[in-house]
Amino acid sequence: MKAFCDFDGTISKEDVTDLVLDRFALPEWHDVEARWERGEINSRQCMKAQVKLLRADIEELDAFLDTIEIDQGFLAFKKFCDEKQIGITIVSDGVDYFIRRILANHGITGVEIIANRMMRTVEGGEARFDLAFPYASEGCTPASGVCKCRVLGAYSGEHIYVGDSRSDFCVSHEAQLVFAKATLITYCEENRIPFVAYTGFNEVLSTVRMLTRNEPRPVEARAVTKTA
Repeated sequence: MKAFCDFDGTISKEDVTDLVLDRFALPEWHDVEARWERGEINSRQCMKAQVKLLRADIEELDAFLDTIEIDQGFLAFKKFCDEKQIGITIVSDGVDYFIRRILANHGITGVEIIANRMMRTVEGGEARFDLAFPYASEGCTPASGVCKCRVLGAYSGEHIYVGDSRSDFCVSHEAQLVFAKATLITYCEENRIPFVAYTGFNEVLSTVRMLTRNEPRPVEARAVTKTA
């Protein structure tokens, strides 16, 4: 078995990119967000434009990232997966640098991270930031920075996916077992995608534990099944 997990709002308690933008970006980042919400630009264009508006020293950014909280249940989930040799891959349309810094601050290592790549240069003594998209796909809709469908599509073994929001909608069609919360629950219900509702990783761990013992999963009141 392998576990694929979103990061923002799934492992982290809040959307880290939004927190960073709110703290360090020029106010214009809200205008970029509004253009994306109106459908004038795609997700990739939105994130690249917003990250370019960041104004912070790397020391300031690191200090802020070190205050970000994660779901403490993920620590127990990671420990269990290590013991059972279950690989964990974080698949995020967020920023790789943010994710790595936050995980390291919580003592979490040895997790594969697939995310948008942050680049930093210095111009006139000031740091400037940009994004690269090594995991994008031209066929991806709606043009996310990370094509999560392609990531899961390349894996043929037994797997689960843990997510919570819009960036997880498309990939929920590809996963063998979806753990959903927040807006991903609504999407799965509307599209009749089987899922297990959760609020934190302690619940995910409980279900995965049963699966590794080949015990039947308890029926979830909010799970749905596909119909012909």
